[in-house]
Amino acid sequence: MENDICFNLAMRKSTRLITQFYERRFKAVDLKVGQFSILRATYLHRETTNKDLQGLLVLDQTTLSRNLKPLLRDGYLQIKPNVNDSRIKVISLTKAGKSLYKKALPIWAQAQEDVIQRLGVNNAKDVLNIADVFLDAFSDS
Repeated sequence: MENDICFNLAMRKSTRLITQFYERRFKAVDLKVGQFSILRATYLHRETTNKDLQGLLVLDQTTLSRNLKPLLRDGYLQIKPNVNDSRIKVISLTKAGKSLYKKALPIWAQAQEDVIQRLGVNNAKDVLNIADVFLDAFSDS
């Protein structure tokens, strides 16, 4: 392999381009891709916490907070305090949040299919495995 190839740069560039691809799709429902990820994780878990979302989405607290703010402001998410730890917030979807998620889901599903079409099934599987490889590396350290 050539010495001038940088995996980090290539991955960051790919991530930005894929994010832009999804962002164009989600404009139809006025969502950012990060916000959709939060809605999806919350929908699938019914109720979650800020700490769980950080782990699931591999986000720091600042990035998570920045993505939560508009969803809370617009009434798509609700937060309840955790009785055992005031730093942890219990997050769930409101009725409007569930509705928005269900409206955005077919857009996401079509974007997923389009990505698979562009990458091919085998490359798409490889992309999905990249995060697992690095999550394993972090859990070893």
